[in-house]
Amino acid sequence: MIALGRFTCKLCLYTFATLLQIVSASSDASERVWDSKTCDCLTSFRPPQTSTSGEASVNAVHFYPQNPDQIIVCNRSSTVFIMTLHGHVVKSFQSGKREGGDFLACWVSHRGEWIYCLGEDSILYSFSTATGKLENLMQVADKGPIGLCQHPHRNPVATYADEGSLKLWKA
Repeated sequence: MIALGRFTCKLCLYTFATLLQIVSASSDASERVWDSKTCDCLTSFRPPQTSTSGEASVNAVHFYPQNPDQIIVCNRSSTVFIMTLHGHVVKSFQSGKREGGDFLACWVSHRGEWIYCLGEDSILYSFSTATGKLENLMQVADKGPIGLCQHPHRNPVATYADEGSLKLWKA
């Protein structure tokens, strides 16, 4: 747990290349943008909730490489968002599933051309940021998907699951 003036569990913390701002996401379904020098909270917001069963916790947040004033937000729903640092939705991407397609994790390619989302259904969803469409689906685990990551300068995407597997995929 990371203490930044909040009492809920922090799930992820990301900085942009300039290191001027830090974005934190937490299990209370909120994000906060922090000044890295003064540690002041600059803004706090929540992504739109697409679930009727309550607030979905935020699983991942990444700065968008094509625009440093925007972030990619993945919460426990079937929608991932590109949002401004003030909480406004710029674009959203959906798995198209009503049940079983909630995202557990997401990653954005190093040039910001692709957003990869790992669904609880063990499918890797690949969205093109240029077209806004779901371009590819791929089964990446037999059961219990946990997460994914990508090399910062190359194409390989890694997925890992409860079954003890770590798989590398060419993006």
